[in-house]
Amino acid sequence: QNKNGIDVAKYQGIIDWKKTKQDGIDFAMIRAGFRGYGEAGTIVEDTYFKTNIKGAINNGIDVGVYFFSQAISEKEAIEEANFVINLVKGYRITYPIAIDTELSSHPEGKGRADSLSKLQRTNVVSAFCNRIKQAGYEPMIYANKWWLNAQLDMTKLKNYQVWLAHYTGATKEDPFAKPSDYQGSYTMWQYTDKGNVNGIITNVDMNITK
Repeated sequence: QNKNGIDVAKYQGIIDWKKTKQDGIDFAMIRAGFRGYGEAGTIVEDTYFKTNIKGAINNGIDVGVYFFSQAISEKEAIEEANFVINLVKGYRITYPIAIDTELSSHPEGKGRADSLSKLQRTNVVSAFCNRIKQAGYEPMIYANKWWLNAQLDMTKLKNYQVWLAHYTGATKEDPFAKPSDYQGSYTMWQYTDKGNVNGIITNVDMNITK
């Protein structure tokens, strides 16, 4: 049974979660926060995190969370994981906690984690996921198809679920009509960033579980 989901952050603004649920949304992956891409690498909570997680749960939508990582060491990865673990205490998390690993939006492409080696990045992701698992949650790796193939050693991360981002031209009517050709295993697929869902004024990323 496929489940239909969205992922949201502060960019979606105030969401009418009742309408979102009525539009067939089963789950939401909610951004907990992010680490800045500058040298300081300050960890920041998403300003809409609490509003979003409460709104989703109160309207019967299952929730998971994600964190935009800019960790450059295993120590920083564990710090990020601990930040999320502390943030979600008291909420019923029924979907995974994901590390979002991708290039920063730094204008010169000089984000603090952009130049990590494949091995360093794999170790960062592994440390985050391991800490999430220790805390009793299901860890997950969010990345696009190219990143999974080129920037991570997935043979070392096969114990963790993958949330694949690959925009194939799929639409929410029937995403699997235009499936991804990613060869690795994945349990969640972000198939478009142009979704329209009732209760959300902006475009929203659409996801489906396999």
